[in-house]
Amino acid sequence: MKKRQKRKMAKAQKHTHKLKRHRYKTGVAVYFCTMEDCHFKIEVALAFGKRALCNLCNNEFIMTEYHCKLDRPHCDSCSKRKVTGEDGKSHYVRPNTIPVLTSVANENNEDLRSRLNSIVSPIVDEDI
Repeated sequence: MKKRQKRKMAKAQKHTHKLKRHRYKTGVAVYFCTMEDCHFKIEVALAFGKRALCNLCNNEFIMTEYHCKLDRPHCDSCSKRKVTGEDGKSHYVRPNTIPVLTSVANENNEDLRSRLNSIVSPIVDEDI
C-alpha cells in the first residue's frame, strides 16, 4: 500500500490553480482548475482565501469575496477602472494601459485648473 501512495505522490503536481466557475443545473457553483491534467474542484464559497492564478496575466493572487463572484477570477491589477474621456463619455480601462492616458489626463487637468483659477481668482479691492 505504501508503494502505491508513493507513486501517487510522485504523479501529483503541486501548483497554483487557474480557476473557472461552473454552475450545475441544481444551482451549485464550483470552481475547477483549467490547467492541463488537473482535476481540482472546489465550491465557490470555499475558494475564499485560496491562492489562484490570474486568468489574464497568470500572476498569483489570493481570492477575495469580489473574486469569488467572477466566472474567471483575475487579479486586481487586471481589473478595469472607470475613466471619463475627453468627450465626457465613461469607459473602462485596465490599469496597465493608464500610462498612455496620463498625458491626456494631465492636459485636461491643466486646462481645468486654469479655467477654475480664472473664475475664482481673488479680486483686489482698493482702499477707499
